[in-house]
Amino acid sequence: MFFAGTALQLFIGEVPSALLAHPWGAVLAINYLYIVILLSFYKERWKWVASFTGRPSYMASLASMLVLTLIFGLIPQDGATTGVLGVLGLTNMKSSWIFNIFLLHFTTLTGVKAIDDIRNIKKGRLPSKIIHAAFFTILTAAIFGSSDKTKIDITAIQGYPVGIGIDDKGARAELPFSIRLKEFTLDEYPPQIKIVSGGAPSKEYMTIEGEKSNGKIGQWQIKCTQYIDMAGRKPNDSAYIEMNHVGATTAAYIKATDGKQSAEGWVSCGSHIFAAATLPLPNGEELIMPRREIKKFLSKIEIERDGEKQTYDIAVNKPAKIGAWRIYQSGYDNSRGKWSTTSILQCVKDGWYGIVQTAMWLVLAAGAMMFIMGTRRKE
Repeated sequence: MFFAGTALQLFIGEVPSALLAHPWGAVLAINYLYIVILLSFYKERWKWVASFTGRPSYMASLASMLVLTLIFGLIPQDGATTGVLGVLGLTNMKSSWIFNIFLLHFTTLTGVKAIDDIRNIKKGRLPSKIIHAAFFTILTAAIFGSSDKTKIDITAIQGYPVGIGIDDKGARAELPFSIRLKEFTLDEYPPQIKIVSGGAPSKEYMTIEGEKSNGKIGQWQIKCTQYIDMAGRKPNDSAYIEMNHVGATTAAYIKATDGKQSAEGWVSCGSHIFAAATLPLPNGEELIMPRREIKKFLSKIEIERDGEKQTYDIAVNKPAKIGAWRIYQSGYDNSRGKWSTTSILQCVKDGWYGIVQTAMWLVLAAGAMMFIMGTRRKE
């Protein structure tokens, strides 16, 4: 199988994505399921089928998939076509003939085992049989539904409805609904103070939780005497004052001493309006406040479809569900940070999602059954 995959990769190139495009993915999946059922019923009559689906073949396939999955995780998937790895397609495993042939082989063996379990359902070990059937369903959906997925990226600007985005091929695509960004919010972790020496910031840092925060970075004892979460400063003025409006930044008045020398002044991470402020130290180093790390961000959006409007809160890993569509939070205007009025969303339609979701619930149910049955067996 490895040499067959290598030959196909060299002479044909990557696995063509159009091969499984709608509706051919579903058509091929139905025919594939029919073939798997035939293999299960005829493996006792045909020796080559018995050899193909036997335990040694299954173990070899499982070991091969383990190796390929490790390669998948360890080699950067940058799509490079140079070098041995690039020529073999190992830098783009999803479209590699080698990976897909082994995956199809492993899925087929799992399917034969699942059909055998269904045929012998009365012989016990129900949780194991459910898991085999569920994993076969998940793998089949992953293979034949891989190209039957629509992804559209949109940029929603606060207050303006948008219903057109860019698909994964770079073409304009229209959505069956419109999205209007009502509000974007972003939470940040407390600011940090670092020392820059030789142009590089230190790995050590001090977190500012508020006024009277103190700590030590290297030889310097750092103390915060004034902290303003929403700050700004007037032109030609070095002092920060509280300023509660768009573009406000974080600022802290810092005193630093090493026992012999000292320095004090304002340090700020800056924003799209105010420049960052640093505190020079007597030894040529300086204190900086890097941009605050993001804790979470979410968008409050309004979806209008068929004249009906509905509001959703979207956060990372918390998509909105509109029929067969899932709307994910993927980004925002990084230059404006928490003052962003732009939200980058990804709208995904996957016709196989419900099948995979059902299979995952079956795996969870089988795990619970194993736990309960194992406890009873102990008793």
